[in-house]
Amino acid sequence: MTEVHAPPVPREGRRLGGIDAARGLAILGMIIVNVGPTAPETILQRVYLLPFGRASVLFVTIAGLGMGYFMRSRAGKELWTAITWRVGLLFLIGAALQTLTETVNVILQTYSVLFLLAPLLWRLSSRALLALGLGIMVAGPLWIVTHDVTQPWGHAMEGISFTTAPGDALHSLVLTGPYPLASWTVPFIAGLLLSRVDLADVRRLHRMIGWGALAAVLAFLVADLSYAVLGPEADQGFARYFTGVGHGQMPLWLISSIGGAVFSIAVCQRLAQLAPWTIGWLARCGRLAFTIYVLHVLVLAVIKPADGFSFERGVLVALALNLGAVTLGVLWARTGRQGPLEWLLRHSWFRTPPTRPATPQPATPNGGQS
Repeated sequence: MTEVHAPPVPREGRRLGGIDAARGLAILGMIIVNVGPTAPETILQRVYLLPFGRASVLFVTIAGLGMGYFMRSRAGKELWTAITWRVGLLFLIGAALQTLTETVNVILQTYSVLFLLAPLLWRLSSRALLALGLGIMVAGPLWIVTHDVTQPWGHAMEGISFTTAPGDALHSLVLTGPYPLASWTVPFIAGLLLSRVDLADVRRLHRMIGWGALAAVLAFLVADLSYAVLGPEADQGFARYFTGVGHGQMPLWLISSIGGAVFSIAVCQRLAQLAPWTIGWLARCGRLAFTIYVLHVLVLAVIKPADGFSFERGVLVALALNLGAVTLGVLWARTGRQGPLEWLLRHSWFRTPPTRPATPQPATPNGGQS
């Protein structure tokens, strides 16, 4: 196994508030996208829908970042037991949610597979991990486009539910689904790499803000230019490879959305250093992100019509859900406990609690009482 040099893992109880806030930002953005609609007709609507194609990438990038911290403090059987539990739980909950609704694409199934791959990816050096991420960013979208051109109706493109056939489930996970591994592995790898960076270093955060913003804006502009050059055929055939539409799975979208994720994480972390009160509410929401995600999908499964909301109604529903999410996060934080699904995710029912060897206690002046 390649030795990984990384800054110290934040201790439990000393969480990086900026990471929690960025996760909260991601979940609120995902609520906006999942409520919909996602086809803007005006500039104002386009600004409102900035989270489209970005919030979920931020979510996955933070998942990679968190998994990196997780793996640095565990090894061997303890690591694999905990990851196996999380993989199984996420996949089952994701498939159950997708069975309940066809109006929301559930991301948890892809999450589960990325978690399963994480220990293997973690063995790579940072340079090799970066090279792998860049390689997948180039080759993965090309594989997707080639598959779509040669087998346009060969497999289902929906998310995985309990009714999905095994063959369709495999193709959905890898190529044809809303969150295929052929492209979504890249932001997860970006998160793993960020976990090897000292996010308490101010100069590093400033560089992340600058380079992240540059990548996000530049790739977005190139994608718009690509549409102008390619014309109405831009989204067809192999020409699609050079586009950058949100959730289009292509390289320009990956560069722009991951750049935006790096920018968001660094800004939130810097704000946590300078004025933590400004994002405290967002961090509390982020600590409850898994619970909030599942709850909002359940609500949308009940209230979202098959043909979606009108834009005005969608804004109102998203606003109500986001206010509810923030309120829940703030109120739950007062209990001092983990969220119910966060606790479930971290509690493996079949693992053996780690035993620590007894260590001699030093004598104290008050007769051993300390």
